[in-house]
Amino acid sequence: MATGVIGVALIGAVTTVAVGTGGGSGAAPTYATVAEGAVTATAGAAGNVTSADSRDLAFSTSGTVQRVYVKVGAKVRAGARLARVDQTEALESVAAARAALAAAEAAESSGSGTTSSGAAAATTTDRATIALAAYRPTASPTPTPSAKTSTPSSTKRPSTRPSTPQNTRTSRAPASGNSSGGGTPQGGTTSAAQLEARVIQAKNTLTQAERALAGTVIKAPIDGTVLAVNGHAGDTASASSTFITIGDLNELQLQATFSQNDVAHIRVGQEAKITLSTDSTKTYAGSVTHVDTNATTSDQLVKYGVMIAFDDVPSKVLIGQSGTVSVTTASAADVLHVPSSAVRTAANGTSTVRVRQGDRTVTRTVKVGVRGDTYVEITSGLSKGERVVT
Repeated sequence: MATGVIGVALIGAVTTVAVGTGGGSGAAPTYATVAEGAVTATAGAAGNVTSADSRDLAFSTSGTVQRVYVKVGAKVRAGARLARVDQTEALESVAAARAALAAAEAAESSGSGTTSSGAAAATTTDRATIALAAYRPTASPTPTPSAKTSTPSSTKRPSTRPSTPQNTRTSRAPASGNSSGGGTPQGGTTSAAQLEARVIQAKNTLTQAERALAGTVIKAPIDGTVLAVNGHAGDTASASSTFITIGDLNELQLQATFSQNDVAHIRVGQEAKITLSTDSTKTYAGSVTHVDTNATTSDQLVKYGVMIAFDDVPSKVLIGQSGTVSVTTASAADVLHVPSSAVRTAANGTSTVRVRQGDRTVTRTVKVGVRGDTYVEITSGLSKGERVVT
């Protein structure tokens, strides 16, 4: 009966364990030779082609669509009209706002708020005008005549005496009614401030009306291609609801989702290879341009979005077309490597391989570098030409 003998030898920093091969039966082990070459690690995912710069465009004013100037696939320049809703109300608002501004400016120019133009401007009075009136200084009350000067009309006839200063101030009280009784006239300064406030309010109203008018038209913000049109003439368009999508087809990317384990190794700038579903025999070079920082969770699977740009955009690629991508997350050239199946890693991170020595197989601790898809880089513990169990 054969007896197994276990011996332990320390050679520098490398631990080997020799195991005698008894006379037991079992499948013969397979071996691989420690070789020199490249090791590459990749992460793969599926996704769809999208524009690197796409814009969802909407009317800022709800209304009935009157014109759609473009179709899907049309190439447009920045500033081009794409669609328009009914402008009747918006045009009327602009006309009214312009008239109100002209009236307010005329009233301010004449310095009176009681002329016909001033009356029209009064319709634009806002909180600013009210606030100015509220903070207007209150006039001092007219002094009460003393008993010495107030004599009965039977002894001192007012018609035979000249007007007193008090009577003069009373007859010149501001006609605007802003004063709370007699006193020094203050209405001139306040009236000018009120008229100025009305002009400012009228200008603001006109600006808002012109902005609403502009919102009845969708214009292209960039040079690009129309990717989607979500309506026709006669439809009702809602404000802020996407009506047209435009994108730059000269800058296309594949938008893919990676697992949280893979995305931990993905960085912007890493090289990638893209394969489109229409032709699995061709691959296109690309690179990572963006990695989402927020995850999406579906069926308890946590994934992150990653954008991979084509180095050269294929001539017949379509927006929304599906494909797969392989991102190179790590690589090493001209290094010693063994098949991934030959390396065993313990919970504490220690890696070992089983090496053939003569007629024995020993377990040896090794240090590893890049863990590739097929091979693992060996930085110490093995020599080129040695045979390991896979």
